[in-house]
Amino acid sequence: PVHESARNHFDSKLYARGQAVFGNQKMNVPVHESARKDDVEVVERAYFGHLRNVRDARDDSDIPFFWHIPKASGTTVKETLSQCYGLVRTEMIKPPSSLEIIHKSLVLNVDLSTPTSVIEAKRMQLANRGLADVFVSQLSLEGSTVFTNKHMGRAFTIMRHPARLAASLFYYRRIATWEPTYRPEYMDMTLGEYVDKEGYYDNWMVRMLSNAKLGGVNESHLELAKKILREKFIVGMSDQMDETFRQLEMYYGWSEEKAGCIEFHLHSAPSNDRSCRHDVITLVVMVLLR
Repeated sequence: PVHESARNHFDSKLYARGQAVFGNQKMNVPVHESARKDDVEVVERAYFGHLRNVRDARDDSDIPFFWHIPKASGTTVKETLSQCYGLVRTEMIKPPSSLEIIHKSLVLNVDLSTPTSVIEAKRMQLANRGLADVFVSQLSLEGSTVFTNKHMGRAFTIMRHPARLAASLFYYRRIATWEPTYRPEYMDMTLGEYVDKEGYYDNWMVRMLSNAKLGGVNESHLELAKKILREKFIVGMSDQMDETFRQLEMYYGWSEEKAGCIEFHLHSAPSNDRSCRHDVITLVVMVLLR
């Protein structure tokens, strides 16, 4: 146990607010024991061992890696990378997965969205082929294993306030008939009912970074996730995208190829048209204050 005086006051208030909002919906699931030393080493070495530390000296052989957190401006980032910087990114947009470069979109049509597809990419030595400028995956752990000693990854991600992210995902899944995660039953459910229901998948980012996909999580998993982020990822914020891209340009050495392109994608492109945006924010505030 951590002595109260050693706790960060803001973190304690945030934790208390989270408990008030989300309750103990995971208490019916066995909670992990504290992350063991061996487990931590597996996460840091086996999974993230082929990612450079943020402060490591730049190497021309390194490949940028975008950890795409769902509903956190990921589509905007991907479009900006290709259309504004002229970078070829990985994304399967024409099944099945292949090594075809779709030049119109500046996309290498390879799938990195599942553990199985990542294993196949590793088998093909994808990182050593020089086909893509940026690797993209929603899998922070598995996706980072694609890189090799010859071509290490340099990671970045874009984050969004967890409450807003959860609300955005909830409303998206109610209307996204084209997605396998479409849930029409959510139309008759409130946001509060959604987060309270059995099976709600909480702490997504912590779980992805600490390899605690099932069961409960605790403070040790949070600390491991924070350590990984601090050491391995450049972190941008979805509500500060102009500054985020300014920092990414400085870090990766990217340059806008067409004046005004980034401004358009961050503020005017269709991918930034968030339906129900005001309703989502209002409801989140109501939930946080209840």
